[in-house]
Amino acid sequence: MERAQRASTVEDRSLEFLIRHCDGATPPPLHSLSCDDFTRHHWRDAFDDEQAELREEVWAMKTQLDAIAPETYTATRNKLFPLAVSGEQRHFSNRAGHKLLESMESTGVWVELLKLLRGKSLKRPRDFTFADVCGGPGAFTQALFQAGRKQGWRHLHGYGMTLAGVSGLDWYNHLQRSSQFTPTYGLDGTGDIFKLSNIDCFASVTAATPLLLVVADGGFNVDFSVANYQETISARIMYGQWLAALKLLRQGGCFVLKLFDTFSPLSRAVLYLSSFLYRRVHVAKPRHSRVVNSERYLVCVGYLGMPADGWERYLDRFYEVGFADGEHVPELIPRDWCLHDAVFTEDMRDMNAAVATNQLIALQMIIDAAPGVAKELQTKEGAAKVDTADASDGSIPPPDDAPDSD
Repeated sequence: MERAQRASTVEDRSLEFLIRHCDGATPPPLHSLSCDDFTRHHWRDAFDDEQAELREEVWAMKTQLDAIAPETYTATRNKLFPLAVSGEQRHFSNRAGHKLLESMESTGVWVELLKLLRGKSLKRPRDFTFADVCGGPGAFTQALFQAGRKQGWRHLHGYGMTLAGVSGLDWYNHLQRSSQFTPTYGLDGTGDIFKLSNIDCFASVTAATPLLLVVADGGFNVDFSVANYQETISARIMYGQWLAALKLLRQGGCFVLKLFDTFSPLSRAVLYLSSFLYRRVHVAKPRHSRVVNSERYLVCVGYLGMPADGWERYLDRFYEVGFADGEHVPELIPRDWCLHDAVFTEDMRDMNAAVATNQLIALQMIIDAAPGVAKELQTKEGAAKVDTADASDGSIPPPDDAPDSD
């Protein structure tokens, strides 16, 4: 889409996209791929030419923000997009809970869960159990407990795995004390999802539980200088959470996963395989997810189960062997398997274009408004200095301004 055709403004609002494969397409033959020899690319080189022009345009626009002071950028962003404000939100400790619930609402997850929990009965639904993967300190779990109570589901229970003992990442104290929440830290007690044995242990802990929802919010801070590569730098944790859901979910269940972008071959392959593993696959951009960033959510509805012909073995080996270090991203499936599916390719291109176009407009709005906001901040700072000087000069206020005496 040419810049001249774009709108000049955009606002916080939810977007939702279906991701499908061609009718009649059969699950890809993962059993035909080697489980021991994976082609790897450094995270800087783990992209291809699919929608490369659009991706690079977004990157170039982000680079223009380097000239804006951080405090000016934040003030401008918050002024233009009020839902982007960081910190504690109404009902939740941060915006993450809102983003989860908005993603679930826009894609019909709540409706699906209610059907599953009620079954054939019109009476009160059965117990609701979920798993929170890489979710510490617990914003997603907070949101699910609150939303479940609003749905009238009195018997709620959550299971969670996150890094143990890491400040800001381990579970909130009130969750660790709650009888409705079971934290687990895997086979080695670390909660490290990079270890397949910890994922398998988590699956064993919940094996007897009718677990119908898995949510995953894992990620880590990426240095500003390489922020454009967050998608590929985070490839391993993204894949690990996706794999965990396949082991944790019961048939018919739903899955919500935070993504940092969807341009890389690995992200594309994960979405393509998801379209065969779930009855319905969406990508959602909730309104509390900043329009200026690339974040979005994979929402999968109606788990169909793992195909029997070698899928589980291949996906496990890919995780254990393919990610040999933190610097390289392996190829999950041949890229042609995705790109030769016309329906999937069109859905992916439309979704990427829509999210990126809104992002480009929002970034341009910030670039245009930043000089004026910078002047406002300077004026406020100057006024604050004058007030401080007046308050500290020891002078006695004139009679008309003196406070009333009792």
